[in-house]
Amino acid sequence: MKLIDTVRRAGRSLRQAKARTLLTSLAIGVGAFTITLALAAGEGGRQYASDIISSNTDVRELYVQPKGDDASLDPTRPREYVPGPSMQFGGGFSQKMLSGDDIETLEGLENVSEVTPIYNASALYVTREGQKKYQAGLEPHNSAIKDEIIAGSTDGVGDNQVILPSAFAEVLGLPLNSSSIGQTVDIVMANSVTEEQKTYTLEVKAVVKSSILSAVGSTTLRVSRDTVADMYDFNMRGTPLEGAFLGATVLATDEQSVEGVKEAISDKGYLAQTAEDLMGFLFQFINVLMGVLIGFGALAVLTSVFGIINTQYISVLERTQQIGLMKALGMRGRDVGRLFKLEAAWVGFLGGAIGSGLALLAGTLANPWISDALSLGDSHLLIFQPWSFGVVVGGLMLVAIASGILPSRKAAKLDPIEALRTE
Repeated sequence: MKLIDTVRRAGRSLRQAKARTLLTSLAIGVGAFTITLALAAGEGGRQYASDIISSNTDVRELYVQPKGDDASLDPTRPREYVPGPSMQFGGGFSQKMLSGDDIETLEGLENVSEVTPIYNASALYVTREGQKKYQAGLEPHNSAIKDEIIAGSTDGVGDNQVILPSAFAEVLGLPLNSSSIGQTVDIVMANSVTEEQKTYTLEVKAVVKSSILSAVGSTTLRVSRDTVADMYDFNMRGTPLEGAFLGATVLATDEQSVEGVKEAISDKGYLAQTAEDLMGFLFQFINVLMGVLIGFGALAVLTSVFGIINTQYISVLERTQQIGLMKALGMRGRDVGRLFKLEAAWVGFLGGAIGSGLALLAGTLANPWISDALSLGDSHLLIFQPWSFGVVVGGLMLVAIASGILPSRKAAKLDPIEALRTE
């Protein structure tokens, strides 16, 4: 018998027992539903994390810190004292910092186009005449950060300019339109030792609404690199941290040079990480969560395996005379076995198609609600890839065929004479 004829005959046999076929397919469909959603959630999570990276960093950028000793990896072990600037956090924990000499060393490396120290500057307060005073963080403007610009432009921030988050514009009495551009705000810094204060009067270059993908918060003001450097120097003047930095960002000349620069930095005794390295824990968490969900789906599939075996055994018993007649008419035993395997494959196909189809429908309907509940903006947590449906359906068909091996062998080995005599 030709394969196509066997496939058609298997389909007709299943149609004769519609209710049993449907129930068995739904059982395996539960696993398909869970696995499809797990794959979609994993893809959505990875894509969201990648969007955060691409929206806030340049692919050529590396984050550099001093290397700690091995004890730094174990908080229960005492840490060896290392001379040099460090930030104390209490409990005997400290973070070694980069010095000006370290910055010069990084700048001297091959294929490095720019080194920017991380200025941990914080304003005493920000205000405008006649307005209240508000606390704020300060960062050098990074052109890689993607903002929703309400007014102005984020290109070419000068030393006397500031990019203002919309939340600050509102509390400082500035309208969220172009009339805010050119208005001034006062950023007051305080020296950590003398408590001397210094006021920086800056013009508003742009008003932005931070994207959900932006790592810069709504209370962080962005100024030029030289301005934030001057603010940080005033903050730390006279303290042990003067001229010291928590880390630095190193910009490679091109994307192909990143790995080479990373190795060169490590050879100099520093810890260098790309944005993807820093986000590695998030990708790992997503993969673990996806694995757990797939595990639940696999348990549902395992349970349905026994349903397929039971269904196929019942089918063999009900069709014993039919099997005997087919053999008496010349059908070989292996063709009979193949018939029952193909029936199992049909059950796997139906279960996979129903489960993955329902997962697609549920995910499409739930995506807007999930995005709203988690404040993901236009991003979606569930992203379905065409290949995932093929993998799920194909995989479940193979599982179903494997489940039908024992019943098909029983059918293939039936004696045609004994089968015809069965009532």
